Amino acid sequence: MALTNKYLALYRKYRPKIFDDIKGQDHIVTTLKNIILNNKLSHAYLFCGPHGNGKTSTAKVFANTINCLHNQSDILKPCEECIKNVDRNLDIIEIDAASNTGIDDIRELKEKIKHLPTQSKYKIYIIDEVHMLSKAAFNALLKTIEDPPSHIIFILATTDPQKIPETILSRVQRFNFKLMTIETLVSQLKDIFNKENIEYEDDAINVIAKLGNGSLRDSLSIADHVAIYCANKVIKKEVVEQLFGIVNIDNKIELLNCMSMHDINKTLNLARELFSQGIDINILINDLINILKEWIIFNKTRDQSLVSTDFKILLQIKIDDVKAHYYIETLIDQLHSIAISDSPEDYFEILLLKLCNYLSPKEEYKNSAVMPKISNEEFNNFNSQEKQVINKNNIYKSLDLSSIANGFNANNSTIQNSSDNNSTEDLANNSKKIDDLLEKTAEIYSLDQTSEFEVADISNQIISNNQISIDSNVDNQETADLQISENWKDLVNEDLISKENSENKHVPLETIIDCLLIKQYLKNNMLNDGRSNFTDIDAIKYGMLSQKITDKNEINILSDFKIIFSTNDFILLTCDIDEKVYDLNINSHNENIMAALNKVFDRYLYAYAITKGEILEAKKYWKANINEIRAKKVKPLEDLNLKYNKTVQKDVAWAQEIFGDKFKLNK
Repeated sequence: MALTNKYLALYRKYRPKIFDDIKGQDHIVTTLKNIILNNKLSHAYLFCGPHGNGKTSTAKVFANTINCLHNQSDILKPCEECIKNVDRNLDIIEIDAASNTGIDDIRELKEKIKHLPTQSKYKIYIIDEVHMLSKAAFNALLKTIEDPPSHIIFILATTDPQKIPETILSRVQRFNFKLMTIETLVSQLKDIFNKENIEYEDDAINVIAKLGNGSLRDSLSIADHVAIYCANKVIKKEVVEQLFGIVNIDNKIELLNCMSMHDINKTLNLARELFSQGIDINILINDLINILKEWIIFNKTRDQSLVSTDFKILLQIKIDDVKAHYYIETLIDQLHSIAISDSPEDYFEILLLKLCNYLSPKEEYKNSAVMPKISNEEFNNFNSQEKQVINKNNIYKSLDLSSIANGFNANNSTIQNSSDNNSTEDLANNSKKIDDLLEKTAEIYSLDQTSEFEVADISNQIISNNQISIDSNVDNQETADLQISENWKDLVNEDLISKENSENKHVPLETIIDCLLIKQYLKNNMLNDGRSNFTDIDAIKYGMLSQKITDKNEINILSDFKIIFSTNDFILLTCDIDEKVYDLNINSHNENIMAALNKVFDRYLYAYAITKGEILEAKKYWKANINEIRAKKVKPLEDLNLKYNKTVQKDVAWAQEIFGDKFKLNK
């Protein structure tokens, strides 16, 4: 292959040649231009900063611009001839301090600087990685740096300025180069790919830029690698992730959620699946740290502009702030150990086990009720007992149809057999049972007729302008919590809230007052209508939301709420995001959502979601209308089992068929 056709790496081919080519270091470029324009050249400069951000390239551009005497029309731009021959210019000398570290090398340098420049105004020495010089070499260079000949300019470059003696630092002008922003890297990569006629997807460019870690040289090296791998094909995000062992965002979120839910099996299985794909563990840990950091920022501010990850992705993370901080601290502590380990996979699995076993203070109370290990049989018995208590106490249910069905053995086969095979004695016994059950049904029906209860008789005992406390949780809500980002509406999908159902997105104020009133009376044990306070046990059940339902849409609608209060037949919720409140209210009577609520809370119930603003409005109304509330009547809610529970619907149909006109049911 001819040397003229030799392939040149992208970072070498597109190295800056003039000031306008230098990107991401505007503060330095502006200063250097002003130095030239005002003719205020110093004898020594120090360029320091992360690798791959243009320190040496900027030094060459600066030196070439100073020494070019041909372009009088624009002194900030060297001529084409000087640009072409910059690497062969005898008056611009680049020295690698890493291979010239001794005092003898500095003595040789001191002899050379005595000679005048051959064809330029200045002889400029660029000493790269100057921090590699020995202590003796620095001492030998000190006098030369302090008082060099008038035709000499030193430009020192380093990635580690703290290793340079203070005596040297005090004698140079220091310029701090900064890491490139993602936006700058993306812009440069797109520009270069377009010039090279390389096809790409925007997502792939973003991944390459992130892999560069703020270094343009590293980003171009990665881009070169990917372009060669893809040949003439389009560069796609999946290809870049596969090539460099990057975990996609969905797997990262799943890994965090599995650890947060203490699911060791899923966590380790997912980790080993990622190992088999050749993922880079250090990149994964850094990505997890970054995701958790952005989750904390967004959770505190609700401002998308402060984070780079899409807010919809961040909302999928099921974790509390205490645990998120602990995860970040632990991951940072172990990052270096895993990086230098001979068995990084084993170390990483140990780290995952540690994170899985962490129980945050916010979880301790919530999980304390379910921490003891019990058998499935005991758990089922507990659930059945709980349901029996609910059915026994709930006077709003006109009829316990399941007990009637059980009393008659009311399945099709039993009815068929009884009509064909039962003796006269059996039929007589069944008739007696029917009479007894009808009598009980009449009693229940009578209770339902008077189930609307008056609260005026006891309201004077607990309602006063001075003593009322709607909700301990609500009262403690700070006004600051209500200040959601003004840009939030722009972040939410416009289709999230159906325009056709927009009138249903708010819970009526009267309903909110009724709910809070019921809570107040239950709190003071002054309500005997069959309702019980289910708030604590519902909080435990709600914490298992993602384990009880699997549909992503249902999880999205029901997640991120806080329970204000719940009882047998309704639950009152709030959320920092108003749009999620509206979305739940619009869908609360949807059959799928109602079924999901039943799975989570083991009963059909009304879900009322209110915003923080509506809470404050209810409190103001309460204080301003005490007398009206004293005389208020709270009506019982319709039994949702009759509408959504298919088993109960079948029982009702069966009972109506058996009892005919004798069967009455209040709705």
